[in-house]
Amino acid sequence: MKKITILTTVFLLLTTMGVGCKGLSAEQQAAVKSVKLTYWTIYNDVDQLEELAGEYKKIRPYVTVEVRQIRYEEFDNLFSNALADDLGPDIVSMYIRWLRQYYNRLSPMPSTVNVARVFKKGKYTDEVEVVIDTNNMPTERDIKTQYVSSVYENAVVNGEVYGLPLAVDSLAVFYNKDLLDKANISEPPQNWDEFVEAVKKTTKFNSNGDIIQSGTALGTVQNIDASFDLLSLFMMQSGVKMSSGNAVTFSSGLSRPEPSNPTFKALQFYTDFARPTKDVYTWNDQMENALTEFVRGKVVFYFGYAYDLPRIRARAPQMNLEVLPMFQLNPEDPKNVANYWLESVVKKSKHQDEAWDFVRFITSAQNVKKYTEAVSRPSPYRSQIAEQQEDVQLVPFASQSLFAENWYRGRNIDVATEAFNELVTGYMAPYDTSKPLERDARLLINAATRVQQTM
Repeated sequence: MKKITILTTVFLLLTTMGVGCKGLSAEQQAAVKSVKLTYWTIYNDVDQLEELAGEYKKIRPYVTVEVRQIRYEEFDNLFSNALADDLGPDIVSMYIRWLRQYYNRLSPMPSTVNVARVFKKGKYTDEVEVVIDTNNMPTERDIKTQYVSSVYENAVVNGEVYGLPLAVDSLAVFYNKDLLDKANISEPPQNWDEFVEAVKKTTKFNSNGDIIQSGTALGTVQNIDASFDLLSLFMMQSGVKMSSGNAVTFSSGLSRPEPSNPTFKALQFYTDFARPTKDVYTWNDQMENALTEFVRGKVVFYFGYAYDLPRIRARAPQMNLEVLPMFQLNPEDPKNVANYWLESVVKKSKHQDEAWDFVRFITSAQNVKKYTEAVSRPSPYRSQIAEQQEDVQLVPFASQSLFAENWYRGRNIDVATEAFNELVTGYMAPYDTSKPLERDARLLINAATRVQQTM
């Protein structure tokens, strides 16, 4: 507490005395001129970010960080307008699937930053001393060796680093344990075959054939938030290479389609859960949002991310909730989808050094550990994964961090998602041709072509 008081006093001295600060050179006075950083985030925990901002202010009392939470759907409009008016933020949380869209508006990370450190010369004097620190930022090699693989793959564009993560995330399987017990299923499924059987046993219909309890939410697009990721997951686990560099490849080999093509297999597996003619029928596009139905106790298995945990617990505090790591089609070659944010500095920021130094500070291993423990998210640091695998809440997610990947690194994730939505919708439509395989191949090729246009 004493340290905070001293630093606050220093800050007041600096801000009230201005150029008359005794003992400070003009360069030092300029270095500790009051700086306000505006930080826009979307899904990060604001309370934790504000706590980290407070810790940073103890080190650099002349820097104030204002954290503002922005709605996902409002970000593009607000960001574009703010930059046009030169009122943009200094730091933004950047979705990894937005990075190629926005990186021209972001500042590549420098190798070093120069920032001032202020402290009192002695206990019985009001004189302060200012030291200019040159802090090293993480190198490309640091990012390759210290972080899980997807961080380097997503944060680096054309040899430049455009942000650092506070956490990473991947898909897992949430389930309502009470609903499994009522279906006389004593142990949760451990693989896709057991999952399919559990879905059949837990799906309930009324006398009219309407679904009144779904085993899972799969097969549609509009009412499943993670439909793009789930279809990507099934393709990846089936052995489909989604992309190579800037080339979209998930439709490769379909010029002469065969029923055994793994892309067909993945698409069929996903959509069968929404086909009334299939024995795994359990979901349809008349249902409400998948997460909403899950928290209402109407869905047994829900596919989501670690960031869904607090949302589910807040909306369904009485649910006997459990989480499993994602099932694997080939445990020897596990696949999962990575989904997270990078903390980036805006190119127009007038305080580049302070902004990047703050990003360096909050994404340090020590502060990431504090943050991820507080919000129950997987750490991006390799060195912290083993410890998180001992945490009952985090183990389903932490166990997947090393191999989770994001294949889409284009310029417009919304267009890519819409292409997948149209693919599923078209695939579910009745055949109007005597050559169904050719129609399905055409749907996949069209989807790939549309996604390719955004790469």
